[in-house]
Amino acid sequence: MSHETRWTGCLTHLIPFFAPPDFLKGGVALSCERHHVTHMAFTWYGNQSDSEACRFGPLAVVVPLLERMDVVSIINRHLPADPQADFDYGTTLSLLMAARLFGPRSLSNIAEWAKQTGADILWGMPPEKMNDDRLGRALDAFFTQRHSILANLALYVSREFNVPLNELHYDPTHLLFEGEYEQAQPREEVIDRSGKKEVVRSDEQLSPAHIAKGRAMDDAPKGSLMVHVGLCTLVDECGPLPLFGHTVDGNQNGRTAIDEQLGLLRKHLKPKQLTMISDRGTFSVGHLLRLKDEGGCSAICSAPWGEFRELFDKHRKTLTWNRATYLSLEQQRRRNTHSLLPQEHYELAVLQHTLKDDATHREIACRVIFVFSTADQKVVRKQRKKQITQIREGLEKTQKNVRRGGPYSDPDSVTRRVARLFGDKDAAKYFSWKMIKLTKRQQDNLARPARGCRRATHRFEFTFDENACRADEQYDGYSVVVTTVPPSRATADGVFTKF
Repeated sequence: MSHETRWTGCLTHLIPFFAPPDFLKGGVALSCERHHVTHMAFTWYGNQSDSEACRFGPLAVVVPLLERMDVVSIINRHLPADPQADFDYGTTLSLLMAARLFGPRSLSNIAEWAKQTGADILWGMPPEKMNDDRLGRALDAFFTQRHSILANLALYVSREFNVPLNELHYDPTHLLFEGEYEQAQPREEVIDRSGKKEVVRSDEQLSPAHIAKGRAMDDAPKGSLMVHVGLCTLVDECGPLPLFGHTVDGNQNGRTAIDEQLGLLRKHLKPKQLTMISDRGTFSVGHLLRLKDEGGCSAICSAPWGEFRELFDKHRKTLTWNRATYLSLEQQRRRNTHSLLPQEHYELAVLQHTLKDDATHREIACRVIFVFSTADQKVVRKQRKKQITQIREGLEKTQKNVRRGGPYSDPDSVTRRVARLFGDKDAAKYFSWKMIKLTKRQQDNLARPARGCRRATHRFEFTFDENACRADEQYDGYSVVVTTVPPSRATADGVFTKF
């Protein structure tokens, strides 16, 4: 089937979407150049009944968007193609971007996808040229200029679409790997502070992130191989818009990740009056100071409660609480529809404070915003109650098994069983247990063991610390946000809304 015949089917979907009404004339041959779509002449050859349609689908939106973003030109400026090459890197990589936006697929399936959607005509690249070798070489080339290309795309999009870069959310996530990666090696530090002048490595100067074992998470069992990915994202009423990313070694933490990200932002985007918003895994006084050193940039960062609990206790009785104006979309809906579901809210209390960096002994003024959430309080208490019940029931079963001399009732087996039961449950700290060895007289006084059991040699005892549990309950629903944004630029309520 010829490209012209297949393109006729594509037009069935494309023209009604982009063309003005007077462009659609029945039964005649039309030719029109649509600059914002493909930069090529379209020709409609009369009767459509014998043609084979292409599933253009999301490309109707993706193609003009990539063109308006000037993706091809930006990539080609950083990756000049060999004059003898059939296709430049910008064309090849923009094709990969479109394929990924259309739907996840492997490199080996790109050619078939292009046939089905008409992407081969849009990009002027025959499917047989879309082999994984060519696509892989383009990705290898992109790697050598990855940070520069991403930064230039972000800057261009900022100007073209009027997207501000003064407030960016830093959101880390992770990618899991399966199999053996014996060649994965630790790389050099992204930021070299050994000399008088700080050096930020990027692009071809920086090796790939190290695929390594990271800490266990909900979706990552202990020992999982991973790398972390940090994204700088604009968040507004339309949702999140990722603008700049960076991969981090799998065995690093959030503090290292945001330090590297800020260094790359400074080098490539050079933002002015940046406010960086991030979660508690990235919090450190050093991070606040580094932002301050960048011409007065600011931070809004949640922080570990344990680091501010003492400060909270010291000022708790004198804090002034005000209800936050921020409400989730669900809570807004409940209020607007007079729903009978619970109406939750946040309360805020602000404290002027000074933090000190242990490494440099430098200080920085900030606002500590204590946050109380009625919804979080309910969730935490429900979760604690559930964990306590699970642990108590498990310990009682272990106690009965030890008493009757059942299988795996020896001290080593019991230790492993309790460790599995406790796991990473927060409520485990309220329980203590011990195995008490029975005297010979105590063993002789025991009843005859049941079938499959042996005479017990130990007694299992456990206790629950009610006072410790009650002490923790007084902090349920509380969290803390630290900001260096001046009060003249944003109130505590405004800061919390941005967060």
